[in-house]
Amino acid sequence: MDSETIAFFSMEIALEEGIPTYSGGLGVLAGDMLRSAADQKLPMAAVTLLYRKGYFYQKLNSEGVQSELPVVWIVSDFLQELPQRI
Repeated sequence: MDSETIAFFSMEIALEEGIPTYSGGLGVLAGDMLRSAADQKLPMAAVTLLYRKGYFYQKLNSEGVQSELPVVWIVSDFLQELPQRI
């Protein structure tokens, strides 16, 4: 029997701490699921969004007012762009 590829879609996936394209628990869970599938050698392809500017750091001042600081990361340090195909 030929195996079929599983398609996994998630808005955010935590693959590595240095790739800031997730904000919390659901992204971490998605990353864990993909790591488990890879460990079991399941035929799986994952699709997610790539935030080139990542999320942002939140900072509160002494009065409780929030300000945001951008998360800077260089995509090419982690990922290699492949040609498009459908």
